[in-house]
Amino acid sequence: MFIVKLKLCIMQFVQETLTPNGYLQEIMSMLQLSGVNLWFNDSHVIKDLSFQVQQGEIVSLLGPSGCGKTTVLRLIAGLEKPWSGCISLANEVISSKELILEPHKREIGFLFQDYALFPHLTVAQNVGWGLSGYNKKRTQKRTREMLKNIRMIEHENKYPHELSGGEQQRVALARARAPDPNLILLDEPFSGLDTTLRNTIREETNSMLRQQGATVVMVTHDPDEAMLMADRIVLMNEGRVMQIGTPGEIYSFPTSIFAASFFGEVNHFSGNVASNQVQTIAGFFPNQKHKNGCEVDVVIRPDAIKLGALDSDSAIKKEVYVCSVKYTGRFSYVWVAFDEAAEPEKYILVRQSGCFNKRVGMKLHLNVSKNDIFLFAKNSN
Repeated sequence: MFIVKLKLCIMQFVQETLTPNGYLQEIMSMLQLSGVNLWFNDSHVIKDLSFQVQQGEIVSLLGPSGCGKTTVLRLIAGLEKPWSGCISLANEVISSKELILEPHKREIGFLFQDYALFPHLTVAQNVGWGLSGYNKKRTQKRTREMLKNIRMIEHENKYPHELSGGEQQRVALARARAPDPNLILLDEPFSGLDTTLRNTIREETNSMLRQQGATVVMVTHDPDEAMLMADRIVLMNEGRVMQIGTPGEIYSFPTSIFAASFFGEVNHFSGNVASNQVQTIAGFFPNQKHKNGCEVDVVIRPDAIKLGALDSDSAIKKEVYVCSVKYTGRFSYVWVAFDEAAEPEKYILVRQSGCFNKRVGMKLHLNVSKNDIFLFAKNSN
C-alpha cells in the first residue's frame, strides 16, 4: 500500500511540474527577469528581456560590445531601474517600475571589470569591507577563511598596488564572495589580463565558484570564455535576447544567422530554394526544411568542412578546386570553389588542423554533414 501511495505522489508531482511542452519546470530560480525594458532618453536599450538563473548555476550574458550586457548587470544590482517588467531574487521582487530595493539590501556580490579595490586598504581590509553586519571576531574569521580559499593569506597585509593583476582579481572575487551573497555578478572579470594569465585565473575562478556552489551571472564578449565557464548562455544583441541554451545547444543548434556566426568566422551565402536545393553564387546546397521559392541564408562553419576522398555520409557529393592556402601553425586556412575560375566571393573557407599539403588547383571532395549546414529564412537575423 505504501509503495502504491508513493507512486501516486510521484506521478502527481511530475504532472504538477510539467510544462505544456512536457518538460519539467525549473524548481528553484535564484534570479528571474521578466519582460524587462529600459530606456535612456530616446534610446530603447533593453527590450523585453527575460531569463532566469537557477541556484548554483553559472550563466553568461554573451554578446558584442554595446549590446546591453553590463546594463543588465546594473539592473540586477539595483543601479538602474527598469521602465517595465520585474526582477526577482530568491522569489522576492527586487526591481520593478513601482519598487526598487536598495543595492546594499539585495545580498548581491559585484566584481567590477577594474576590480575596484580600495587602494588605502590592505588585502584583508578589502575582503572584510562588505562584512558590516559582522562583529570584529567574526569578520576576522571570515576574512581569513576567504583568503585561505584564494591562497592569499600570506598577502593579507599588502596593499592592492603591491599585487599582480591576477592577485588583485582573486582579492576582488573574495570580497564579492565574503558576505555569502545569493548572487554574484561578474563584469568582464578577465579582460584586463594577458592571455596566459587569463586562462589560468579563469580556470581557478571557475573551480572556486563551483566548489562553493555560487550562483553567478557573468558578462563577457568572448565566446570561448562563455563556452568554458557557463552552464547556460544568454546570447544578446541590441538589447534583446537572441537565444538561450547550454554552450552545446547554442553552438550546434543556432536559431539565427547572428547566433551561428557569433562563435567564429563562417561561410555565408544567400540563395533561393528551387527543386529542393538552395542555389547560391557559390553553388548548390541541400535544402532541409524550406519550400521552393523561399529566400534563405546558408551558413557553414569552416571547421565543419573536410576535404579529401568522398565521404558517403556527406550532404554534398561534389568536387571542389583548391584556390588558396594559408598556414598559421596550428591551422591551415583553405579557400575552395566548385568552379576552377571562381571569383573570391564564391570561395568556401575551410579550416583544418596542421599543415594542408595539397597544392592550389587540385580537385578534392568537399565533405560536410547535413547537420552542419544551417539554413535560415531571409531576414531572420
